[in-house]
Amino acid sequence: MNGYFFGEYFNTLDEKGRIAFPSKLKEILNDDKIWITKGMDNDKCLLIYPQDEWERTVKELESRIHIYTREARWIYRRFISPAREVIIDKNGRIAIPQSLREYANLKKDCLFLGMNKVIELWDVEIFNNEEKKASDNYINSFEELGKIAMHSSKEL
Repeated sequence: MNGYFFGEYFNTLDEKGRIAFPSKLKEILNDDKIWITKGMDNDKCLLIYPQDEWERTVKELESRIHIYTREARWIYRRFISPAREVIIDKNGRIAIPQSLREYANLKKDCLFLGMNKVIELWDVEIFNNEEKKASDNYINSFEELGKIAMHSSKEL
């Protein structure tokens, strides 16, 4: 990976489940292989990892959790098992596997969000609803970031 992912990119999913991968995000990748899996917690989005970041993530999980615990198995079931390797085709598109499209309820209008080392892919309508809920619940991300920064500086 040659940098960090950032930005918001709107694209349309076609009837075959293909979508144009944003060229600005593709520039950051080392190759045309990416990994797609379910979003974390109950986020109805998909997470897209570059090949090298996916490998690092899986190795880190393996080093920190053991499949012999119930909780770890659910992490594997929800995060590792549904993951699929996808190739960006010569036209700059990716084909989203049907099971993942259904999980994220991707219909037509979609949103790619650059999220540092990963990319989120949302159905626009679902994202807008989630964003409204966050606003309605007074989630202030800058305030939360400030709390984290204050807590971290006290530990130093």
